[in-house]
Amino acid sequence: MSSTAHYHAIHGGGTEPPAGGRQDPATQSLAPEDDTDRDMNSGGSLGRRASRSPSPLPKGENEDARKEINLDPGFLDQEHAALKVLSWMWEIILTILPLFFIVLAILAAKLDGSPVATSDYGSRVVEITRLGPTIYPILFAMVAARFYKNAARYRLERPGGIRLSSLEQIFGSQSFASALERLIVVRAQLLLGALILSTWAMSPLGGQSSSRLLRVEGRIIESHLPVYYDNRSHKRGVWSDPDRYHYSASDVVQALYSGSLLSPKTQQRGFSDLWERPKIPQLPRNWRHEEDDESWRVVDTGALKAGSELFTSLIGLNIQSPDFSDNTTRYEFDVQSTYFDFECTRITGLSADEMSNVTFWDSRRLSNHRSNKTKLLDAIPRYGVVTASASFAPVLAYFAKGADAAPYVLHTSFSATTDRDRPLDYAVFNCTLAMPSVETKVACTALGCEPQQQRRVLDGSDEFLKSGSDMFQFSNALEAWPNMTKVVLSSASATENFIANDENAYANQGLRDWRGVDEGLFSSRLTTAFNTAWEAGIDPYNVTKGSSFAGPTGSADVWTNQTSALVTRTEDAYYLNAVWAAILVIATTVLQALAVGGLVLRCLIRGPDVLGFASSLTRDNRFVPVSGGSSLDGADRARSLRDVRVQFADVQPQESCGYVAFTIAASASDRDKKDDTTFRPLEKKRMYY
Repeated sequence: MSSTAHYHAIHGGGTEPPAGGRQDPATQSLAPEDDTDRDMNSGGSLGRRASRSPSPLPKGENEDARKEINLDPGFLDQEHAALKVLSWMWEIILTILPLFFIVLAILAAKLDGSPVATSDYGSRVVEITRLGPTIYPILFAMVAARFYKNAARYRLERPGGIRLSSLEQIFGSQSFASALERLIVVRAQLLLGALILSTWAMSPLGGQSSSRLLRVEGRIIESHLPVYYDNRSHKRGVWSDPDRYHYSASDVVQALYSGSLLSPKTQQRGFSDLWERPKIPQLPRNWRHEEDDESWRVVDTGALKAGSELFTSLIGLNIQSPDFSDNTTRYEFDVQSTYFDFECTRITGLSADEMSNVTFWDSRRLSNHRSNKTKLLDAIPRYGVVTASASFAPVLAYFAKGADAAPYVLHTSFSATTDRDRPLDYAVFNCTLAMPSVETKVACTALGCEPQQQRRVLDGSDEFLKSGSDMFQFSNALEAWPNMTKVVLSSASATENFIANDENAYANQGLRDWRGVDEGLFSSRLTTAFNTAWEAGIDPYNVTKGSSFAGPTGSADVWTNQTSALVTRTEDAYYLNAVWAAILVIATTVLQALAVGGLVLRCLIRGPDVLGFASSLTRDNRFVPVSGGSSLDGADRARSLRDVRVQFADVQPQESCGYVAFTIAASASDRDKKDDTTFRPLEKKRMYY
């Protein structure tokens, strides 16, 4: 087919163009009353070009016209019933889907403060929120694009129509990027464009807020539970019967005592003993002399770790009934305990008159247990020269005759000298004896216990020192103490090496020289050593069991004290981010309004869906030989014309000013003809109407 014939086929089968003042309806100027004409005329020369038509080619160059395509008439709604049902189902589903995020916000609000461990659906809600940044923008794009498309179609069908610039902005706002582009390019409806952009801005806000709805944080749960611990004042141990110690428990007691002295310094200075029992710190010396002072002091844990302050014993209290199945559990409670406190000064000289007032304890005397001995060398065992004996000997002594006088401990240490006439020397320390009662705040976790605060309790615990039966136990422990570690001739005992603060108490050190010793440190370490020996004999067969997690057989058990513990544990809980939840609700409300509006507009629209389809450019186009089919949607029209080839071309190639049109593409045979002047490729430097 020739180019001329093709052109005349487009223009009505070869008829001549209208003559005189009669214009072709396809190129007739718009009426002055048309709003679109006024908008176009406002553009100057561009408006005038919109009503200009190209001059038709003369008839007769090629009469072989291309066949015209005729599309059958039909109703506006020609969709198949099944497709129609599926289409409306999708419309309804798309309208309902935004409610899912409202429900998500409600579920998140219900989870606020709920424990993670016991929540039935918390983990699933968290997993869903992680998908929010992906799902929300996709859903928003589908809903918003449908709304703006249906809004454009609906306004296009109204009797008053719609401004072309508004139509471009509304229909072109299929995404945030395209809405921004139309606002910048069209520049006609700034307020409308800003409103559209503000709705699209809800998409990223909704997506990010959905992922930030919940956070998991630890919270502290508090409760009060009873805690049981040893009441040493009710326990007599092996010291009430010397035979029980010598013939039954001595090996166990000595093993416990020696093991404590043999432990490394880090263990001795730690807050728990070898069996994870909490140790109780000694009161500082300046606190022991305060009268009627029961104020609390903060325990200097750093000084305890450094060794400048010491514990009452290397064997701690037996704490019962803590439950650490949850590693975050923390117990805080007060325990009350007593200990033997020694304050020693080295005796450098004692007159005969002063020694005449000294009497020594004699456990064999059943009445007042006071002997008639007034010489220290008579009261202490003789240090063996051939047969080894203990390197120190503590004895009870009274420096007053009164019945109520408190006893002293004369701690005698044997030491070697360089004097041949006097091969042995005696270092004697006069140690006043007291039994302070202390209350200690202890904090225990799964890692162990640590003292927090401490105070002295004025409860008359010193009365123990005035009781004959109690002093009998004390004397038995004092007598057994020097032989709890191995005795080696001309060597200091491990006990003395511990008191001297040696790194290793079992290094076969020679007899000690106590001249110039720090009496305060000597007193504190002697206190720790003796109380360790005493505690080892109180309940020797249960010490190695450590702190029991099982409660006692009964709360009235006289062998234990009961205290109330503040139990705190940390558990993970869900918390609602209120700000992000509010943003999600606002964004989803906007989305739901767009969804409902899109569905309502879909119900009101009657005309075919032609906006946004390339096939719509073939409607009412005199350069495309297609007639009919005005009721078809863009998709149906594209399927009907699927084999038609189209192009943008200059349909007025022979004129000095060309005309760009959407037209049927030339066939391969026409493109091969060199004299074909029907179409002309577009050129950048050519003028076009």
